[in-house]
Amino acid sequence: MIGRFRRPSASGSMQLQLLAWTLTFVGAVWLVLSVVAWREAESEAEELFDAHLAQTAALLVVLSSEESGDLPEELPSHRYARKVAFQIWSDKGKLLARSTTAPREQLTDQSKGFSDRKIDGRHWRIYSKRDERHHHRILVAETYEARNAVGKELAKHLLTPLIFALPTLALGLVLLMRSRFRPLQRLASSIGQRSPDRLDPITLEAVPREVQPIIEQINRLLQRVADSIEQERRFTADAAHEIRTPLAVIRTYAQVAEAAKEPEERVRALASVVQATDRATHLLGQLLTMARLDNDALSNHFVQCDLRKIAIDVIAEITPQALEKKVECMLDEGNPSWVRGEPALLAVLLRNLIDNAIRYSPCGTFVAVTIKRVDRRIRLTVSDQGPGIPPAERERVLSRFTRLAGNAAPGSGLGLSIALRITQIHGATLALLDGPGEYGLSVCVEFPEVIAPAQVHQGA
Repeated sequence: MIGRFRRPSASGSMQLQLLAWTLTFVGAVWLVLSVVAWREAESEAEELFDAHLAQTAALLVVLSSEESGDLPEELPSHRYARKVAFQIWSDKGKLLARSTTAPREQLTDQSKGFSDRKIDGRHWRIYSKRDERHHHRILVAETYEARNAVGKELAKHLLTPLIFALPTLALGLVLLMRSRFRPLQRLASSIGQRSPDRLDPITLEAVPREVQPIIEQINRLLQRVADSIEQERRFTADAAHEIRTPLAVIRTYAQVAEAAKEPEERVRALASVVQATDRATHLLGQLLTMARLDNDALSNHFVQCDLRKIAIDVIAEITPQALEKKVECMLDEGNPSWVRGEPALLAVLLRNLIDNAIRYSPCGTFVAVTIKRVDRRIRLTVSDQGPGIPPAERERVLSRFTRLAGNAAPGSGLGLSIALRITQIHGATLALLDGPGEYGLSVCVEFPEVIAPAQVHQGA
């Protein structure tokens, strides 16, 4: 059980990761280059060593032709000088001369050129040259052991800078990273010292170019948070103002009922209390719906819905209200109209639009609800025969708690704003138009059409 609550491991320090990867990359590249350079140097060294043997053989030919003086046994002393062995053989197979480092056995039977041979457990590289004048062969050789010793010395000098360079490079990178990351530390400290209500944009001065996109996105987030907080503040203030009125009405009628001396007066006062309570309940329901629309990410849970079926259910639910006001609510006939959305929210949308139409419709009129397919979209229209809304006021009435002056119909001013928000969540559009015959109001909502489940099944 404990393992389920394990905290996710941290990603680690970016400075340390950058340092480690840089040193690893540099070390790997340096190692590869060193191997390549060593192989190239080894190949060149072999050629140089062979050239040295050939030159030594030529020198011995010259020296052996001079009858004065003895042959030198080795080159002058130097840290890179190798102990070169030589032998001089006559054509009859007699050893005429040799160096003390050369074995007594003949180094090679080859008359000229390079060859390799193992003598007494030691590997020799041999160069043969014939002296045509004196009719003898000169053999010059050196052991691979001597050659490898020089190679190891060269490798040591090649790799030693790497051993000292990597720590020096690491120290330099640490100092450089600390210097270049210092603006980020100051930025983090500045953000950490901000108060919760400080949502102004973060300045981009002295911010590295690579970090600027992150800061820009943070600034956009801060702006959205500021807008959301401001919207909630306005909503809270408007809601407090709106809810105060029905509460005051309830209190007033309750006091009237308490002070009433006649039963009829008390009954009328209590009826007014019930009516005011219904209005307050309706208002609170609208407020809760609006709060839900502002806070929930609903689009991730959309399903295919038959808008016509939802309309039938809503009209059946709201019919008693329409009959009480003597308003007829009608739905045109048609086939199922499929849209993608949240059924409960679409029901709220239809309920608000139809309820609004009934509230503002005179007695004896009708409210028409039509749903039809137009240009691959589903168009929902709710029309009434009420006073309508002047074109200049139509955009304003879509705001929260907005009602036209002189309007005596009960309401909270939230119905159209909730309808607008629901259409936006569903990717639909809402428009306020003149009613049929340029009388009354028509609210037109257009949804993107989706393929019906039956059609999907047939296509599959």
